[in-house]
Amino acid sequence: MSIKQKKYLISWSNFEIFLLLSSIYFIIILGFIVKSNLLAISVAFLGVFSSLNRAKGKVLSQITGIILSILYSIMAFQNKYYGEVIIYLFIMLPIYVSSVYTWLKYKNKKTNEVLQNNISKKTTLLLFIINFCLFFLLYFILKIFNTNQLLISTLSMLIKLDAAYLALKRSKYSFIFYTVSAITLLMLWGIPMFNGQYELLPMLFDSILLIINNIYGFIKWSKSK
Repeated sequence: MSIKQKKYLISWSNFEIFLLLSSIYFIIILGFIVKSNLLAISVAFLGVFSSLNRAKGKVLSQITGIILSILYSIMAFQNKYYGEVIIYLFIMLPIYVSSVYTWLKYKNKKTNEVLQNNISKKTTLLLFIINFCLFFLLYFILKIFNTNQLLISTLSMLIKLDAAYLALKRSKYSFIFYTVSAITLLMLWGIPMFNGQYELLPMLFDSILLIINNIYGFIKWSKSK
């Protein structure tokens, strides 16, 4: 085991280890009970693992985000969530790739954690205006593709885009958007599950875990500022 690997393992607190191990346990158990496929279980696991590493400010979160984007896009396509496919494959994936470079560039060499950055009021206002315009554009585009859960899918796209952009900019407020995004995912995957697609239960549980992890990430980043 290399020195970097040892430092990475040591950096995990008991609470973080508990979150990770308990998440893996419940995802696997629930997946086994409802007979989920490997893809759903893998996406749920990567979502939890990536969010916890993001809370820790680790570049690994952006690397696993690349893999997650590809697998999640496949799963979303299978369920006709075309908005999710577009946002993950054509927007989130490039942002994750860019974030790997950015987080490596602005990294504390002693702790191997990314250095935080403040977002200006001008950037915040610009982001709000862009969101307002994009909402209507994306809504009608997704409507043409007959996307399931149209309104939720549109909101999910915008919120994920904001979260990924703010993460790229190394802002703690990305966790707020990731939390809201997890809430939209709760509805997005909860509706088909309650309609009989019980194999999606790990995705529903994953959304709950993401809410917990992102709240933890915001608190952690706020304290370390």
